[in-house]
Amino acid sequence: MKPIRGTLQEGGAGFQTTHWTLVLRARESDPTETARKALSDLCEAYWPPLYAFLRRRGHASPEAQDLVQGFFVHLLEQNTLSRADQEKGRLRTFLLGSLQKFLCNEYDRARALKRGGGHRTMSIDEHLPEAEASMMNTAHASDSRCYDVVWASNIVKRAWQHLQNAFQEEGKAEWLEVLSPFVASGGRTPPNQEEAAERLGVPIATLRTGLSRLRQRYREALRREVASTVSDPAEVDQELHYLYQILMK
Repeated sequence: MKPIRGTLQEGGAGFQTTHWTLVLRARESDPTETARKALSDLCEAYWPPLYAFLRRRGHASPEAQDLVQGFFVHLLEQNTLSRADQEKGRLRTFLLGSLQKFLCNEYDRARALKRGGGHRTMSIDEHLPEAEASMMNTAHASDSRCYDVVWASNIVKRAWQHLQNAFQEEGKAEWLEVLSPFVASGGRTPPNQEEAAERLGVPIATLRTGLSRLRQRYREALRREVASTVSDPAEVDQELHYLYQILMK
């Protein structure tokens, strides 16, 4: 993949607010409201793959929900995040390894924290149907493979959501609606470019320019989302390659 101007690959957009930053905030020994907000943001990004992993391990949906919530509360209240090493490793592997240790150390399942023992870190119910659908799409995969697939799908979803928000703010929601099938066709044959240009009321050359820019912005959105999951900018390309491998299988 060629470097994209103004992105992390060229040292453009700063490697600043990342999920690792949230980890560092959330692992403060004195869990302030800021730390709890950071943990909530972390949960929002990572609970779908962790939930899918637990479901593949054989846990029923309510139990998997309880365990994910209890796991994230455990990260904060037991200061487990103090063992997170920002200098090496990827956040997805750290969280999966921590979850596995958490499960092994649960000596009394009857006392498993219900939805975080009343300290809810996020609302799972809102996104539960989508998480279940993602998990079902990996029905024949191993638990770790299921985790990776849902992780990759969630990265794509979040990147696309950021793109939708940006187009909405720019007053170009219709452009994204018309052009999105050319970018994310899901294996389907995209619509005719001439028909799309007619729908937008622009020349075909203008449409093709807009499509090229959309594809570039989508790549940048994916790159930013992946960059937020690693501690070193040099790892971004490796993670992007891994994400593409997962989604293409």
